Amino acid sequence: MRVLVTGGCGFVGSAVVRLVVESGGQVMNLDRRRRATPTPALNPIANREGYARLEIDAADRPMMRSVMREFAPDAVIHLAAAPESEPDALLDSEIGMAHSVLEASRHYIATLAGERRDNFRLVHLLRAESDIPAALTEAQAARSTAAALMDRWSRACGLPLVTCAAGEAFGPWQSQTSFMASLLSHLLYERPIALPNAGESVRDWLPIRDLATGLIAAAQFGAPQSHVDLSVDAERRDIDVAESVCALLDERIPHAAGPWMDLVSCTGDATSALLAPMLDSAEAERDLGWQPQGFHTGLDRLLSWALASRAAVQARVAAE
Repeated sequence: MRVLVTGGCGFVGSAVVRLVVESGGQVMNLDRRRRATPTPALNPIANREGYARLEIDAADRPMMRSVMREFAPDAVIHLAAAPESEPDALLDSEIGMAHSVLEASRHYIATLAGERRDNFRLVHLLRAESDIPAALTEAQAARSTAAALMDRWSRACGLPLVTCAAGEAFGPWQSQTSFMASLLSHLLYERPIALPNAGESVRDWLPIRDLATGLIAAAQFGAPQSHVDLSVDAERRDIDVAESVCALLDERIPHAAGPWMDLVSCTGDATSALLAPMLDSAEAERDLGWQPQGFHTGLDRLLSWALASRAAVQARVAAE
């Protein structure tokens, strides 16, 4: 399978890229990140046959059309997102990328025939928000606007778009600003952590490997103009997640000073707590053949990786 991935150096994108390459597929990774910038998540496949990367902005329409024509993918998985550090350019960038990917796909699919045309898919990941209305951030508003554009334009042009919705992904190489990465970092280095909103925020947790396999399944088996939810039914409060992580740590590396949960406290009240979106993965499992490993397997995998990373850091420090 030949897959073009936009934003393939990001947290989700790199997981998709790794899985496709490891399964014997071919990937063209388009990302605006400088090639000189380290991307540890891609180190395992950086020199593998079947993997290539270009440093381009997905909003560059002529370049997108050229790359798609030359690479001739079986599917496009659009994961590129504008950085929140550039608020003035958020809307233009998100819509620009959506327009560029749509137009390149429209021109490319016109060159296909037979099974290649029938099997081509354009997959887009949408961050699912709570069904209870809440004030959107600028980034959320920009991305939801771009998602609406992709949906309406693909229907108008007959493009085989598959929209996937997911909640809170977690796993190795995640940004340290994320809740799960911050929680693990504090605990593994024995620093107290206070959970905001009295620990009552609820998120729909999804292991990054499960999310990546779901996106790849959508590219292979998703019906054109369909919408599928990717969820492992793991709606958890922040305090519940902290307790699960601490229970695993108590089993693996008991804390001399007492239970790991002693390092966790709650602050604030629940009035501003996040509420998880209502997602149902039955369609993804039935129609895509998606078989997620689940929350506990993903958490156990993440903890193993985090402990190995900490051991490696400690070994380097000791050697110095």
